[in-house]
Amino acid sequence: MNQRKIASVEELKQLLQQAKNVAVVDYTGMTVAQATDLRKAVKASGGLMKVTKNTLFKVALGPLSNQLTNNQLTGQSAFIFSLQDEVSALKHIKLPFKLGLAGDRLLTAAEVTQLAATPAKEISIAKLMFLLQYHTSKLVRTLDAITKKQITPPLSPS
Repeated sequence: MNQRKIASVEELKQLLQQAKNVAVVDYTGMTVAQATDLRKAVKASGGLMKVTKNTLFKVALGPLSNQLTNNQLTGQSAFIFSLQDEVSALKHIKLPFKLGLAGDRLLTAAEVTQLAATPAKEISIAKLMFLLQYHTSKLVRTLDAITKKQITPPLSPS
């Protein structure tokens, strides 16, 4: 391998270590303007889009590349590295997923699609807070009603 390819593999290895997950997409047929817009959207959401040779990505994967099937990493591939959280960078992808990587595990295209459909972290936290607040206030109202019922003196027969 020449120096440029070695440097590219080293950069990919560093990105693989830093990333929460990686998605591989087929970007066949994208125009330069579409690719630029996608890069900007992914970067704005805390990710990085990198286009490199599939072979260099396989080398950077190391032993994990042995789990790849022959047709998983073919054609034109773009690699989406999620650097801030697991799903934000994937929200902008309208291209078909080829596969993904989460930690030491390869993900199928279906699993990456499902991950991309997961609500953002902030939305999930907001939903959780709403549910906690709703159930807590419901409990307080119920306990308050019980207390008022027990404190109210019984009516004496007249």
